[in-house]
Amino acid sequence: MSTAMSTATTEPSAPPLVTSRRERALRDLTAEQRRSQISDGHRLIRAVRTRPFQLYSARRHATRAVTVDAEEWLAAVMPALRAAVSRTASARLDTALARARKRMNEYGVRRVGSAEAVAEALSDGKWFRTQRAHMGRAELRDRVARALRHGEPVELVFPVFSRKPFSPVKNRGVAPDTAELHSLARCAALAHTVAALSPTGCRFTVLADGRKYNRACGTPGPVVAAYQDTLRRWVTDLGADGVLRIVDYEEWVARGLGAADLGTREEYYQRRAAALADRYGRLFSAHAPRESLERLAGPADPHDARGPHDAPGPRGTPAPHGRHDPHGAHGAHDPGGVGGQLAHTFWSIATSVHYTALGTGHQDLPDGPCYPDAYQEAYALYVAHLGRPLTGPGAGGLLPAAPYGRAATDPDLHLALREEAWEAACRYVAISLTDRDLNLVRETAPRAVKLTIHGKPGELHFTTAASRDANMTAQHSTGGYALRDGRARPTFRYRIEREAAGETPVLLHGAAGRGGDGPHLLPQARLERMQQPIAYVDDPAPLLDGTFPRLLEDLEI
Repeated sequence: MSTAMSTATTEPSAPPLVTSRRERALRDLTAEQRRSQISDGHRLIRAVRTRPFQLYSARRHATRAVTVDAEEWLAAVMPALRAAVSRTASARLDTALARARKRMNEYGVRRVGSAEAVAEALSDGKWFRTQRAHMGRAELRDRVARALRHGEPVELVFPVFSRKPFSPVKNRGVAPDTAELHSLARCAALAHTVAALSPTGCRFTVLADGRKYNRACGTPGPVVAAYQDTLRRWVTDLGADGVLRIVDYEEWVARGLGAADLGTREEYYQRRAAALADRYGRLFSAHAPRESLERLAGPADPHDARGPHDAPGPRGTPAPHGRHDPHGAHGAHDPGGVGGQLAHTFWSIATSVHYTALGTGHQDLPDGPCYPDAYQEAYALYVAHLGRPLTGPGAGGLLPAAPYGRAATDPDLHLALREEAWEAACRYVAISLTDRDLNLVRETAPRAVKLTIHGKPGELHFTTAASRDANMTAQHSTGGYALRDGRARPTFRYRIEREAAGETPVLLHGAAGRGGDGPHLLPQARLERMQQPIAYVDDPAPLLDGTFPRLLEDLEI
């Protein structure tokens, strides 16, 4: 973004690699493309604040859950998904060809070619929400045509599927579940459609970026590796490994940069993260995060529009109320500025950080966590109080200003967690801006079409869930089905929303004792060992009476 790129106090001096690539990035990318973006977590925080104690306890989870045989689940779901992928790809292929013929004038051609047909598939409203201002059809066609002229497959790159975070309000485990499976099916259907329209085929590369963002979130490496392994196995089970591949983002970048330049990138990131923390850290107050972040997200340079009485107190103490009006001149929001990015990232990353201050409430194992009741209650309390100032005398000199009547809350713990979230936000923005400075995706795959979950110029906004849940992503939600009207409809929800609504967890059994360490059942065995649901359903009856497979016959993805 332009503010970040031009502010000397925010940005460290750049070595030659960074300087040369950054000059190309500044030339080739818009300010919006260079922004650090992260999914909005505000709705989840509101959901936790209104329902902080609605997560199932261990006892309630055990009594409400329905357990099904892992082989039977696979036998019902996987064939239905493969059929849905084939059915969807066939339908979208016909639609792309028909629409390309209707738009020949827009493309400036008298006959539809492969590039126009592929461009229409990549403009399909079933999969994309790309605005015309972000990328027009002719521009997209030209990008596809360049790959075809070089005899290369149409390459799609998609940074997504980082990991499921250690976040009991989002999920009950860190393994992929039905949400990831259905998102992969959508990716597979798109890849098959493009492959059928392109004479050179399609190469859809999912850049699983869990290790990239581990600089900020701290998810244990084995958990990220197991998550990616399950995704790869499921791509094979979907019959899509010829057109769709899961690649670790850091390994992909390393092949593109080489060891020396990779070290330079890491050094530049470290300096940028330190500079962000130094400049903006004194504006952040863990005691009063909302007020201080509103202040931080104000004018691009906080020193320019603040009077002498508006200066914040020492690090970690609340900024004085004084003359500050978050809706007036001092708080005129500049969400495109670095301060605005940090403020937005704080609220979003607060429910994704692997918090060290919470201690050993769960196991840091490849098979994921087991959240004790006390742990998940403390976590929910933290999230529910996150926007409230810590005030008054008490342990550590402060008590949370909360209406819930639960005094078993350690304010020192709240302060430590808020500090961790702030530090993670600085690191997240730093690595995101670093890789955008270097324009790594474009440099590594110059003729690829980049997909994104955050719409922006020059990139296609791909939705990994059906339209009713289009704003949800698999890694930050829990998958399930709405079983009504004789059909099974995939749904993407936060765990706390599902359990507040009384939905039924679906557990698997039999995988761990039936060759669960082999290629066929290993993903299911991981879920079984941690008692993580493969899905939630709003009605358990079809699972109990054996009619669930029939409901999957017309499955949509």
